[in-house]
Amino acid sequence: MNARRGTFVRWLACLVLVAGIVVTLGALDTRSQRVRRQERLYFPSGRAIVESSVGFREVAADWLWFRFVQYFGSYAKGQNDLRYFDLLVDAITRLDPKFVDAYHFASLVAWSELGDFPKSLDLLKRGILANPGSAKLHFQVGFTYYVFYQDYRRAATWFEAAARCPDGTEMESRFAAFARHRAGDDAVSLELWKEMARSTAIPQMRELAETMIARLEKHLEAVRRYGPDFIGPIPEL
Repeated sequence: MNARRGTFVRWLACLVLVAGIVVTLGALDTRSQRVRRQERLYFPSGRAIVESSVGFREVAADWLWFRFVQYFGSYAKGQNDLRYFDLLVDAITRLDPKFVDAYHFASLVAWSELGDFPKSLDLLKRGILANPGSAKLHFQVGFTYYVFYQDYRRAATWFEAAARCPDGTEMESRFAAFARHRAGDDAVSLELWKEMARSTAIPQMRELAETMIARLEKHLEAVRRYGPDFIGPIPEL
């Protein structure tokens, strides 16, 4: 009986904390600026929610995720800001560290809406620490370095790590090869394309790989012929 009562109390405490978050989010449009500043004092931390939701963490995480999506939808319509973004993401990922989509979506919001690329990378790397086998998170780190930092060598490293993940696909390998080429690592890029040509079961992918192999071999031959300072374009086929 005592065990059942303890479980009920923990579940009730979890519901109270989650309900408090729901009420806070729902009141964003109706409260004054002074009250809004005070709301932060009553918003439960991710650690508090975790400690009160023993045995129900995934359930609480799913519920908060549902509310987070609604919260972001309201933001997209101009009905509220993202003042609770960090708190919600922290609570969801503390409750369920394996929630890959939460890290991924939060990273997209961080750079697309907040313009905070370091925060985006931090969210992804936190997710990778909890989910080291996730190709999705590794790929997104590589994509961020590739597109926003133009750090092609670092991007290639992350794409290659994504390709080695259990759920990695040929897409990650393809991006790794392109990134290596952009970084000037043509010899590495050539080997990546050769591996793809050998391993792919998709005819179109094999055709693309063979095309890139031919172009890179011509380029590397030109480098050997004209010297290591050759920076001309890859000869067209």
